[in-house]
Amino acid sequence: MSEKVVVPKFEIPSETMHPAIKAVAIIGALLLGTTAILGIAIMHRRSEQEAAVAKRDAIIAERAAEAKAAEEKAKAEAAAKVLAAKEAARKAQEEKDAKVAAAKAAAAQQKLASADEDKSGGGRHHHHHEHGKAGKSAGAGAAVASKGGDDKKAAGPKSTRDNAAIDKLLASFK
Repeated sequence: MSEKVVVPKFEIPSETMHPAIKAVAIIGALLLGTTAILGIAIMHRRSEQEAAVAKRDAIIAERAAEAKAAEEKAKAEAAAKVLAAKEAARKAQEEKDAKVAAAKAAAAQQKLASADEDKSGGGRHHHHHEHGKAGKSAGAGAAVASKGGDDKKAAGPKSTRDNAAIDKLLASFK
């Protein structure tokens, strides 16, 4: 037994890795790392874009709400102006009606005064009045004027009429 026994060397592949496989693994890890970095950057950029779009939409909605509020305010002001104009027209119509009523009342009062003056004589003699039952009542001038025939003479303005009383009455309504 003096001879040496040579045992062959066995390499187990699991113990050491081939340098080419090591290089592929390193390149794969670098590729995986850069892909992860790129994915994170893309997601960050997308979230910034979505935030910008949301901010833009909020600004647009705010401006639309302001425009709508301004439009509503303008409509309300226009409605208020229309209402004020209607109120002013109504007041003007009431004042006009009051002036017309005052003028009618003054004319009626003047007719009654002239009828009383005619009834009492007043130094003048008028042939256009009918003297009868209606002439003796308090409203003789109005009754005679409404009878017919001599309407134009009784209703027409007299040249000697004093308009100061009518002017004074109209001035009191202003």
